[in-house]
Amino acid sequence: MSTYNLVHPHGELTGNDVMIDYLDDNLRRLKRYLESVDDECLHWLIDPESISIATILWHMGRILDVFFTQLALGYPSKKECWIAGGWVEKTGYDPRGLGRDGWGSLNEYTLEEVAAMPKLSKEQYVNFLENVYDTVRAYLKSTPMSELAKPGAGFEGKYTCYQVISMALMDNVRHLGEIRLIKSLWVRAQPES
Repeated sequence: MSTYNLVHPHGELTGNDVMIDYLDDNLRRLKRYLESVDDECLHWLIDPESISIATILWHMGRILDVFFTQLALGYPSKKECWIAGGWVEKTGYDPRGLGRDGWGSLNEYTLEEVAAMPKLSKEQYVNFLENVYDTVRAYLKSTPMSELAKPGAGFEGKYTCYQVISMALMDNVRHLGEIRLIKSLWVRAQPES
């Protein structure tokens, strides 16, 4: 029976390499999807109880930020990219304590909490997301798999650091489909010229 290995130009792929590939591919696809998204489409709501592409972009960055910083590594919230990167000061928005488990990541927000989120430009959302992705990528590049295989700080140690980071990253991948759907519905809702 043959054994097949994933081969990278520099040798066999590690779990770290696979996650880095997912990070890079997801960001590349996201940027391509957003090329034709203007501010109206970015903030458009299908109905009053839905969320916009802008809200999804923020959530993508925030959930990976929280899972990586707090739940995988066990650092305090002040180490998160949103906080340490000065986004609270830039936007006046501090999400800590909101939603599910106080993560401030959009999960279990009320409609009022969603409405209170700042409306940023596409460039700002992408910059925040890139900041988070760059932080996670740097960690993955410099951390051996043996460290990633240790229990994460959150979820009572039930999941490894690798699994915790992977959960949030796979959440990001799934959100690309939502963004494509909302963009498509927005295009269909525009009057024909």
